[in-house]
Amino acid sequence: MAQAFQVPRSASIPLKHSLGGKILAGFLLMAAISLFLAISGIFYTNQAGSKLSELISRDQKVTDYVLNMQLALERQGSSMRRYLLLTKYQEPARSELNAARAIYSQSSANLDNIIVQTGIERAGFDDVAKLYSDFQAIIDQVLAIDTGDFYTAPISIWEQQGIALKNQLIDTVDGALKNYRAQLTTQISQARSDSNNIAFLSLILVLIGGIGGGLVTLVLTRSITRPLRVLAGVAQSIRGGDLTVHVPEISSRDEVAFLSSAMSSMAQNLRQVMGELEASLDNTERRNRELAAVNQVTSAINQSLDLDKVLQEILQQLMVLAEVEYGSLFLLDERGEYLTLSAQQGQSQEYVQSFGRVAVGSQLTGQVAAQGEVVIVENPAEHPSSEHPVLKSEVFKHFYMGVPLKSKGKVVGVVNLTSATVRMVSKSEVELFNTIGSQIGIAIENARLYHQASALAALEERNRLARDLHDSVTQTIFSITLTAESARAMMIKKPERVPAQLERLQSLSRSALSEMRALIFQLRPAALEEQGLVAALEKHIAAARNKEGIEIDFEVGNNEGRRLSSEHEQALYRIAQESMNNIVKHAQANHVWVKLQIDEQKATLIVQDNGVGFDPSGQAAEKNREQKSLGMTSMRERAELAGGTLEIQSQPNQGSTITATLPLVTAPRPVGLGLGTN
Repeated sequence: MAQAFQVPRSASIPLKHSLGGKILAGFLLMAAISLFLAISGIFYTNQAGSKLSELISRDQKVTDYVLNMQLALERQGSSMRRYLLLTKYQEPARSELNAARAIYSQSSANLDNIIVQTGIERAGFDDVAKLYSDFQAIIDQVLAIDTGDFYTAPISIWEQQGIALKNQLIDTVDGALKNYRAQLTTQISQARSDSNNIAFLSLILVLIGGIGGGLVTLVLTRSITRPLRVLAGVAQSIRGGDLTVHVPEISSRDEVAFLSSAMSSMAQNLRQVMGELEASLDNTERRNRELAAVNQVTSAINQSLDLDKVLQEILQQLMVLAEVEYGSLFLLDERGEYLTLSAQQGQSQEYVQSFGRVAVGSQLTGQVAAQGEVVIVENPAEHPSSEHPVLKSEVFKHFYMGVPLKSKGKVVGVVNLTSATVRMVSKSEVELFNTIGSQIGIAIENARLYHQASALAALEERNRLARDLHDSVTQTIFSITLTAESARAMMIKKPERVPAQLERLQSLSRSALSEMRALIFQLRPAALEEQGLVAALEKHIAAARNKEGIEIDFEVGNNEGRRLSSEHEQALYRIAQESMNNIVKHAQANHVWVKLQIDEQKATLIVQDNGVGFDPSGQAAEKNREQKSLGMTSMRERAELAGGTLEIQSQPNQGSTITATLPLVTAPRPVGLGLGTN
């Protein structure tokens, strides 16, 4: 619904103080003068004759037309000055110039009609027409010049030719008017001679009335328009954006005084609002710069899997943000005693060789690590902690800022930013660098944890492979060795039993080969890379059926032939593999159901068995749960690194269900460098 606007009530001002009272008083005075002149005119008109009235009327018209022409010339001059000096007001200046031209042309045409009708001598007015034609040519010449390309040329032409021609034209108009007045004086003298004393008396009355009315009008007009012109100038300045303009105080109690007071309050309110708006814009601009800086650092963190390359890119982004030429990034060792140089830009070879490792607490770098806060120093070569000769020699570095890299409140590294130019750093910038340092520290710590987790996972994989080799292939090879030795002994004592031993030896060899192939497939399934996740799962399930004798049902939902990213497929395959290993070792199940469901948003793997189950939250079967815990942890870590979740449902004697869900709309997290993780 449209908002309803109320018309404000007008100020209540006594009539004697208001503009209306002044105008009414002036009107009554003018009416009295006019009435007197009207009565006098009626009385003397019959005496003076119509000729003198005609002359006076014609004089008034000619005077008005000449004044209009002069005013039009002045307006054209001011319009051209505005056009040349104020570029953004060129179009309004053109419009005002055209309006002044029209007024001049109309007044000139009316004057020509009077000259033709009355037979006045044209010499002076012909000169005016010629000069006006030259004046318009100068104006057209100036307007034809593009002020964008030639700014001073039109100003020079106007000042050297246009202004002089305008003044000459005004003087010529004055001369023509004087010439006309001389002719009119002759005609009036003739009329006076004809009208004698009557015409003379009428003229005196007209002059007295005109002068009196002009004085009254002048006084009234100045008392009203002068403060209005001042307030109009103030309004124009405010409109142009100058809020420092002074609004004069008006001592009267009329509408103009109320308008002045209201305009003063308005200017003050506008200054306050503009100040608040500028402060808000400055704050918004600062926040935008901070967000852009965080986004740039975030992009640098996530753009590569190579930690060294990422650290180099982070350092470069921080140098750009801090507007410095030299930078170095140090990482804290695991014992928290030394900082190791991991990335640098712009540093000298002596610096790199001398500061490969810095003790915590020594030098500016070590002090930043010890304090855990941003440190800013001017002329770092003169700082007491810069005892090393290389640092003392770098007198060209006049600005230093050390930024700690933190994770969970602990310092994990330091970034040194130095410059040959001293710069001021605001409190908000210090907070920004503290925030960015914390984000980078978290990312670096996550990378370290990821590499540690990867090493532990690799170790567990080797241990599991060793156990499988010991439990299967090693035992079979040991049986092959015993069978071969037995066959050798029987060749002498009981040769008829040797063929049976050889058949057993052949069977054991095939079994060992089959088990070895199954272990190699588990370690690196070629089908996973070549044919995809579904084919690799089918082969793994088929091998498990043949080896363990367990009934396994495999079901694939829609999008069966869709390939996922290598990270997603690897994660789902290893989770399925670990789930099957746990079932074989611990579940005592004889039936397993495996289901793979893939849609546009996620991939879901469900592995269910009818085994003995367990209580995930209880204390029962503690030993069994300890044996399973490492496998469960491995599966959960694989799911989380791929950006998904792992859910385990189980109850004693009711089997278990493992559900892994990986979102496909986001890529797996690379090397643990995610911002905002703990």
